[in-house]
Amino acid sequence: MSLFKKKDTKTTGTAKSEAVNGRKSRQKSKKKSIIRFLIILIILMLLVGLGYKKLVLDKTKKVSSENTVTTAKVETRDIENTLTSSGTIQPLNTYDVKTLVEGEVISADFEEGDEVKKGQVLYQVTTDTLDKKIDQGKTSVSRAEKNYDKAVDNYNKAKDNYADALKDYNEAAAKYKDLNLTSSVSGVITQLMVKEGDNVQKGSQLAKIYDNSYMLLNVYFSASDATSSIVGKSAAVELSDSADTLTGTVTKVSSLEETLSGNRIVKKVTIKVKNPGGITTASKATASIGSLSSSEEGTFTALTDTVITAEKAGEIAKLSVEEGDKVIEGGSIAVLDKDSVSDQLDSYNKAVENAKDSMDNASDSIETSKESIEDAESSLDEVIDTKTDYSITAPSAGKIIRKDALEGDTINNQSSLCTIYDLSAVTFEMYVDELDVKSVAVGQEVKVTADALENTEISGIVTNISLESTTNGGVTQYPVTVRIDKVGELLPGMNVTGEIVVAKSEGVLAIPADALVRGDMVYVKDDSVKEANGNVPAGFKAVQVETGLTDGNYIEIKSGLTGDEEVYVKRISSGTNQQNMMPGMFGGMEGGQRGNWQGSTGSGRSGSFGGSGAPAGGSFGGGK
Repeated sequence: MSLFKKKDTKTTGTAKSEAVNGRKSRQKSKKKSIIRFLIILIILMLLVGLGYKKLVLDKTKKVSSENTVTTAKVETRDIENTLTSSGTIQPLNTYDVKTLVEGEVISADFEEGDEVKKGQVLYQVTTDTLDKKIDQGKTSVSRAEKNYDKAVDNYNKAKDNYADALKDYNEAAAKYKDLNLTSSVSGVITQLMVKEGDNVQKGSQLAKIYDNSYMLLNVYFSASDATSSIVGKSAAVELSDSADTLTGTVTKVSSLEETLSGNRIVKKVTIKVKNPGGITTASKATASIGSLSSSEEGTFTALTDTVITAEKAGEIAKLSVEEGDKVIEGGSIAVLDKDSVSDQLDSYNKAVENAKDSMDNASDSIETSKESIEDAESSLDEVIDTKTDYSITAPSAGKIIRKDALEGDTINNQSSLCTIYDLSAVTFEMYVDELDVKSVAVGQEVKVTADALENTEISGIVTNISLESTTNGGVTQYPVTVRIDKVGELLPGMNVTGEIVVAKSEGVLAIPADALVRGDMVYVKDDSVKEANGNVPAGFKAVQVETGLTDGNYIEIKSGLTGDEEVYVKRISSGTNQQNMMPGMFGGMEGGQRGNWQGSTGSGRSGSFGGSGAPAGGSFGGGK
């Protein structure tokens, strides 16, 4: 029995103990649930409180922002419209010096880093037989030049002979159109010196002619009185044997001074006097010309006393005059036979042809000699040019960047000798979008900044706009070459940024770009305006303006403003980037919202920095 009871007692105690423990466990679990609920409730209350605080702050900021009015003074400034691109500095030109000759370098007097001038000898290569070939070439040229000079002399002589022959032929042809042999003066035929059937040559004597209807008095006057000014003046002639006085005309004053007795210096004066019939060559006379008197008596000569010669050759067919006949100047003395004239013209023509042949042959000799000179000079030049190639010079002024060939090296036309940079100026290439390239022009100013040279002002100029465009991702760009003449401390390889000034307005009225409304309207401060106009508060009146150039921040005002105004600038929201991030999930959401806003404006940092405990927000945020 006791064992059973004991057993029951133990059993009952165990059940009671388990019941008590169960109650305690349920009570403890319920207590934990309450505590958890309270914690959650407190967290929710805290979140609601923080949200309310944030809402109040945002509303306060919004009200504060809406109550803030931003204005700006109209100002005078320079406005530039620029295109920006980066590039790498390159030398103006790069020269890889080579040669066409082969041989040993016997001189290379320069080093890397040296400045060289254009034409400066860099390398001298040894030569062997060139000097001898040059001497031979010079001898050939000299011989050819002498032959040429001789040919030219022969040609000139032949040319003169041809000209003379042609002249003779033309004169003969003109003369032989008239078969008459004529007299060159007027007078009486005193003697015929030819007869019919005679063959005469040019210059043969035909007849003697005498004319004393006028007499010529040759008398001396003082040299100081006998000047050319008295020619043509009237003279009084007094005959010595009869004391008769005749009137004559001065026709000539000799330029020769002569000396008479008593050391009188005189000149001979010729006076033409009409013969009244008694003057002969034995007569003497004195003369006076105005107040001037002759120094002594003079003697007379007949006006004409000469021999007529033939002006052309041929056989005399008939005589046109007889002795004692009077003939006038140009009158016929004899007539030539027509057939004999033709023979004479044939001989003249033959002379012309022979002279022409000689001239043509001489001309051919000149051409042959000229070709010989050219061939000789060409051969000599080739040799000399070859020798020049053995002195290798700098193709441009610049700096030696690399020296590959040294003294003692053997070089050929495959050898690279040295490299020269022409740093008299430098260039770099900017790449301009196809939408902007038409606003770029050669000669435009370029502002250049170098990453390695801070606070250094560098100026360049557009020198070329290449049509060799490149397209990447559907965007086409054109390379624009910029030249910088004032190199300063710029070095090849430096990275630079260029701003092409495509348009520029200096000293113009300007306002902030945000002050412009609807493209041509600004609001000018005017306290008399008591009512707001849309988003524009009271105190501003609308003014229409004409705008000009803009740089994105400021815009040029061409008309409508005087420069003394203060204009309204439309409010710009402070943006969410000034708000504090919420922790956890709300922070991640806010980060995403901010990322999306910043991406749309193209500025700000990405929203990927969302609050902890939540995915990164703003996957579409724009990078800064």
